Amino acid sequence: MKKIPGLLLLTLVLLQGACKKSNDTTLSETKAHILYGGDPAVDGRGYYVQLDATGEDIIPINLPSAYRQPDINAAVALKFLDTGKKQMIDWASANASGLRVIYIVSLRNL
Repeated sequence: MKKIPGLLLLTLVLLQGACKKSNDTTLSETKAHILYGGDPAVDGRGYYVQLDATGEDIIPINLPSAYRQPDINAAVALKFLDTGKKQMIDWASANASGLRVIYIVSLRNL
């Protein structure tokens, strides 16, 4: 009878460890270019990132102010998280599902 509370406690500890989510998310660095495609109020692209490897255009939600210049064409290395959202933009009609919206984790000039 004295073994039951000990076994119950041991079982609970083991189950708790087995149910933990793994936060081993590793973000790889990607080469890209930050571009400005004109004012979105007049059907421009606004600020966007074009990935070098795939040519995909993505929309950053937290682009640092140092990169918010109308003549920007900066080669960068960035780590980002996909927000799971898409943004529909008129100029992206070739991509009917919209452009991915991302959160920049780190950004450095190349």
